[in-house]
Amino acid sequence: HPMGFFWAAQMSQIYRELNTLEEKGLVKSEVEPQEKRPDRKVYQITKEGQETFLNWLNKFPNRLSELYRSEFLMRIFFSSKIKLDELAFEIKRYKKEMEEQLEYLNAVEQWVKDYSREKKLKEHAFYWNLIVKKEYKSITAGIEWADECLQSIEQKNRKEKRI
Repeated sequence: HPMGFFWAAQMSQIYRELNTLEEKGLVKSEVEPQEKRPDRKVYQITKEGQETFLNWLNKFPNRLSELYRSEFLMRIFFSSKIKLDELAFEIKRYKKEMEEQLEYLNAVEQWVKDYSREKKLKEHAFYWNLIVKKEYKSITAGIEWADECLQSIEQKNRKEKRI
C-alpha cells in the first residue's frame, strides 16, 4: 500500500487499532465467510467515525516537521573510534537502502497513476502525489549526502596515507 513508505504499521497493530475504534463506535465490522479460507472481518467507518476523522484531519499539529532518532547518525557521530573503511562500508549500505527506497517510491508513483484513473480515486491522487514528491526529495537528498560523505572519506583517506 502506498502509505507504507511514510507510515509503517504491522498488521497486528492495525487490527488492534480497528478493534479499539470499533469499541468506540467509530467503525463497525461484519464477518464475511470465505471458502477454503478463514472468515474475514470487513470494517466500515460509522458516521461518528467520519466526523471524528474529519475533526482530526482539520487539526494539524503545532510542529509539522517530525523529530526523529537515528541510530545510524548517532554511530556516525562517534565514528572517530572506528576505521574510515568501516564507516564508508556503512554509508554505502545506507546509499543502497535509499536507492531501493527510490525504486519502491517509483512503484508507488506508478500505483498512484494507475489508481487515479479510477473516478473515485482521481481526487485523492493529487494529494498522494504531494507526498510522493516530498519523499522523492528526501530520498534523493539522502543519496546525494551519502555520495558527499563517501567523497569526503576518500579525500581523508588519501590525505592520511600521505602523512
